[in-house]
Amino acid sequence: MNFFASPWGTVDGQDVMIYTVTTENGLEVSFSSLGAAMVAMRLLNDENERLNMAYGLLRPADYLKADYYPGVIVGRYANRIAGAKFSINNQLFSLSANEGQNILHGGKIGFSHRVWETVIFEELNGVCMLEFHLKSPNGDQGFPGNVDVWVIYQVTEDNQVSISYRAVTDKPTHINLTTHGYFNLGGFNTDVLDHMLRIDADHYLPVSNDLIPTGEIREVNGSPFDFRKFKAIGADIDLVEPTYDHCFVLNNPTLENPSVALYNPKSRIGLTFYTTQPGVQLYSPIRQPAVTNPMIRLPEKGNWAVCIEPQHFPNAPNVTHFPSTLLLPGMEYNHTTILTITVGGVDGWR
Repeated sequence: MNFFASPWGTVDGQDVMIYTVTTENGLEVSFSSLGAAMVAMRLLNDENERLNMAYGLLRPADYLKADYYPGVIVGRYANRIAGAKFSINNQLFSLSANEGQNILHGGKIGFSHRVWETVIFEELNGVCMLEFHLKSPNGDQGFPGNVDVWVIYQVTEDNQVSISYRAVTDKPTHINLTTHGYFNLGGFNTDVLDHMLRIDADHYLPVSNDLIPTGEIREVNGSPFDFRKFKAIGADIDLVEPTYDHCFVLNNPTLENPSVALYNPKSRIGLTFYTTQPGVQLYSPIRQPAVTNPMIRLPEKGNWAVCIEPQHFPNAPNVTHFPSTLLLPGMEYNHTTILTITVGGVDGWR
């Protein structure tokens, strides 16, 4: 395993670093201290070409201009909170609305726009570990409590990428963290509509026009949201308009049970997600981003990527029957997601 760090520019006078890990099995993953982001994930394919499967931008400054969160850690609260407000112990907290009246992915200046402190970057016994830390002060984007957050990436020789999240607070607050990766297992040369997808979920969350869950937990049976068996992402996408942007309720979210599997029959590359999070957001963007990486040519039409974001449910602070995202002093927010990259099959479902 090879790994190295190098300067990547500055943001608001702060140095930004980029970290790259390469395994003996042909996986190369790059991370940035800006947004604790996964900048790229490249794999040697059958033609011995290094295929990039995770979309990232070329310069740190581009991340501050982009409005679609490519590969970054989003928080304090991933996804949406209705009305950009919630109450804790009858105290109302108004948050930083950045999507109409709602808050999305932590507000106007969320964790995705911060330079994180690098704690550890080392390799031991075939595992490379990269740990980032961020302090979020009381009142940050309206959220209560001083919060310390750690994100730990681990890359193994058998082409697994583990992402662990930890957080502690000194006041009751809400936390929901995820990695907002944009994946295309064909290297972004074509759309993802022919990618085969399986989600271990019997239920999903219907949404209103502004993509806030209605509160209903609906069965996927007989709907375009039924991915319990492998089917192409594009098989029913015209029935959900041009894109998915919905949260699925995972049946058995553990690190032993594969919750989501993605497979491209053309490249023969598979990506499997194991997670401890109760849900996963499926987002298949069709809109071409305004800020792009000129080194990666996106398809001219169709859904150019798929986002698979293990997380808690959107708007959970305002829906009492959703799993709670409330973090109390003395408690620790602790979740892990593992991505397994394979060639010739899909881990867990060969």
